[in-house]
Amino acid sequence: MPNDLGHWRLGLVVSRKVGGAVVRNRIKRRIREAFRAKAHQKLVGADLVVIARPAAAGAPFSRLAENLHRAMDQVVAAMANDTR
Repeated sequence: MPNDLGHWRLGLVVSRKVGGAVVRNRIKRRIREAFRAKAHQKLVGADLVVIARPAAAGAPFSRLAENLHRAMDQVVAAMANDTR
């Protein structure tokens, strides 16, 4: 969703179905790091909510980052299309 703040915000949902507390926290740390790497490159204001699935527990960081960056690019593209 677009926001009027001028910067990205990230919301994370990682349920107990994904794994124990250690696994859930590791997934959240990895997604936050991937988000930080890309958020400063896209100068838009948007809120992004990520719902982690059980497969995220075994996914390599590169795949998590790739999927997150693709989602962020889709948000930017959708926002560009809405303003025209």
